[in-house]
Amino acid sequence: MALSDERVRALSLEPSGRNPLLNRAYLILQYTHDSAHALLGALRKVREERGAGRGALTDEEQDLLRAMLVMAASGLDAMTKEILRSALPFLCREDDTVKSHFQKFVERKLKGEGREKFLSLILTNGDAQQALIEQYVYELTGSSLQSMDALSKAVNALGLSGVFDEADVQREDLQRVFRERNRIVHELDIDFEAPRRNRRSRRIGHTIQDTNRLLVTAERIYRKCEEKLENVQ
Repeated sequence: MALSDERVRALSLEPSGRNPLLNRAYLILQYTHDSAHALLGALRKVREERGAGRGALTDEEQDLLRAMLVMAASGLDAMTKEILRSALPFLCREDDTVKSHFQKFVERKLKGEGREKFLSLILTNGDAQQALIEQYVYELTGSSLQSMDALSKAVNALGLSGVFDEADVQREDLQRVFRERNRIVHELDIDFEAPRRNRRSRRIGHTIQDTNRLLVTAERIYRKCEEKLENVQ
């Protein structure tokens, strides 16, 4: 799949016929695309109104570009967490690959620090398996998925394969995009060593491509999870 550097890719999933377990995840994916489209549209409108042509972006325009990338990363994070909350409990009971990861989680918790508290929580719950699954989901969704390690852990827990193996978006691509996102969110894109501006200047084409990498990854996770649910149900 070629990644455009001129436009934000459209969502290629139809809204009808979706798996009910993934209804909320689909809406998050849709809203993520809509927001990225809107921010790029706002950027282009501002530039058109000031007659910028192909000139350099102003600081305000750079912020719109940054916001587009951050929104796509947030959507990937939110959608993946919603899939974990809605689909993982079912898969923990019905899919052998997911069961295996779930069992390893339980074994690790029983051997690690705080195992007494963990055991008491489970044993005093009326439905021990449900309580264990809730703890598993909590561990997977309790922190940001804005890194390759965290996202890979979530994808593995869902038993999904091939998400990062396509030619268009690979692990090293996403790791770099997450680094760029974190520079924006945690450092305000500030670079005090820059000779002219104190904030990194981002190019429209490259940022659109990186936004599309995040959107492709989110849609791929959704598709593969939907396929798995179809095979299990």
